[in-house]
Amino acid sequence: MTSLDTFVLGGGLVAASVGMWWLRSLGAGTRPAHPGDAADTAPPELRTAVLVIADPRQRAHMFIALGLGSIDSGFPPVEDWVYTDHGLQIDLLMMAGQTRKDWSAPDVLDAFAQVLAVPDVSVSFPDPGVVRLQVRVFDTLAAPATMPVTVHNGVNLEAVPVGITEHHDLWRLRVLYGHILLAGATGSGKGSVLWSLIASLGPAIRDGLVDVYLGDPKGGAEFGKGENRLFVEFATDTATILTMLGKGVQVMQERLAHMRATGSRKHVPTTEHPLILIVIDEAAALSSYATRDEQLEFRRLTGLLLSQGRAAAVSVVAALQDPSKETMPNRQLFPIRIGLRLDEPTQTAMVHGHGARDRGARCEEISEHTPGVGYVGEDGTTEFVRVRAFYVSDTDIDRIVDTFSPARDIDLAPQGDYSGFDPDDLGEDDSDGAGPVAA
Repeated sequence: MTSLDTFVLGGGLVAASVGMWWLRSLGAGTRPAHPGDAADTAPPELRTAVLVIADPRQRAHMFIALGLGSIDSGFPPVEDWVYTDHGLQIDLLMMAGQTRKDWSAPDVLDAFAQVLAVPDVSVSFPDPGVVRLQVRVFDTLAAPATMPVTVHNGVNLEAVPVGITEHHDLWRLRVLYGHILLAGATGSGKGSVLWSLIASLGPAIRDGLVDVYLGDPKGGAEFGKGENRLFVEFATDTATILTMLGKGVQVMQERLAHMRATGSRKHVPTTEHPLILIVIDEAAALSSYATRDEQLEFRRLTGLLLSQGRAAAVSVVAALQDPSKETMPNRQLFPIRIGLRLDEPTQTAMVHGHGARDRGARCEEISEHTPGVGYVGEDGTTEFVRVRAFYVSDTDIDRIVDTFSPARDIDLAPQGDYSGFDPDDLGEDDSDGAGPVAA
């Protein structure tokens, strides 16, 4: 198990924590009851917003203007509003007859931002009938998140740290018993997510608890430094990647047969039978740009791995630019989905499902200047977590490979037939006594 205290995160969290200054200055739990006093003590960036939210009359004018309330029908009650590290969080109750779309439409959110005089307002729905407005005046993920420099020894394979959340927590991914879909446009930071994952798995890779099978269709340009060192299998073209996937399927089927024979429901990784992590970068090279037969084989193999591999401790991570069904035909089988910067709103829906934007995931609005920022969704939850992956430099990659590459077994057995070797024979020629002398 690894805790936040184990890491030295560097400048990423220090820069992000600047947004907490008003919480410290106001003091925990202090909030003036009078609207004018609340606005006077608010940070300058939030004074207008606080005045509107804290004053019932100002709120009423706002709801009337936005079509969310009226004198006759009443106004949405404000359950609570609190300062956060990025601005304000406001919880309200919907009026009878209202739907999520009434609050999440882009023009409504833009109107909220204008009347509150802030750069951005987003919305989520934590419970039925509850609206949560996030008023943002400070981006806690604007600064890059520095890779941890402290080498840790324990790895929780179901909570692997790969970055930070906008609330300054570690962003952790479930690798064991999970599959992960990672989508993002060129330059969105997919490489940082994958290398951060590999880095945090490093001790388990070094100790033989995780075997990484890595497919890099770009000829090894992105992950070639780990070839023959970090990765048990490394493939760089369609044919060899399909062969690699076939090996993963074979391991999975053997484990499933053993589990059936022993009555086990889950395989627990050991050094003898480790977690198999199959990473496929630029998966479209196999799903869209290969031959028809290769595409069908890719679909078959990934379908088997995604539908049967979790209990057998065979996990898949697939990264791609275009999250369409044609590019990743089995995308619905990934329980964990990460959307980095995408080009269109429809692509956000392809990654996170219909209604994702209404629930706060707006991947197409992520700035190109913040690579590694994205929204994470997981089966069984309706909320999305906004995150940023650690920034991984070439120097970091060299350190990861040098630190965590498993020691290779050296064969010390004789490499030839030395059965007739005489250690006392120094090579002298007995006939003339002038043979060579051993150095």
